[in-house]
Amino acid sequence: MERRAAQGLTLIEVTIVMVLSTLVVMGMISFYISSQSTWMAGSTQALAQRDATLLIETISDRVRQATLAQPFNSPDALHQGVILRDHTMTETWRFWWSAADSLVHQGPGLNDDLGPVVASRVTRFQVDTLTRLVEIRLVELRAGGGQLVRMSSAAALYNRGGQAP
Repeated sequence: MERRAAQGLTLIEVTIVMVLSTLVVMGMISFYISSQSTWMAGSTQALAQRDATLLIETISDRVRQATLAQPFNSPDALHQGVILRDHTMTETWRFWWSAADSLVHQGPGLNDDLGPVVASRVTRFQVDTLTRLVEIRLVELRAGGGQLVRMSSAAALYNRGGQAP
């Protein structure tokens, strides 16, 4: 009696190969989705950090041109604004937090809104002044993924000119 060599695959072998292939493909898909979500979270946080930096730089540039800075609540101590004045005490520029859109706006006056400085939502904006220093105590932005980005800085008032009080 002669034995014939087995040809083809049995149903059990095909099923095992299919299950293993499915597990491998599902693992690859899971890794891809995890990598994408990590990349997206990092990207949105980086954008919020960039916006916070741009906001602080914009305020600092204007502060350096001013003689006097006056912080004010807009509308409360967690959301403030700052009025910048020249040596004649004329208001030259202003930054304020708007409750309507949770953005920090800028302009030559409250009625002259040139729009938001950056597009990221600001959850806290706190400013304080010392004799020749404007302290941006806290700029807190919420990134798209929900992470909070916090920054602070200070800028000196250079244009004192000996004429300001």
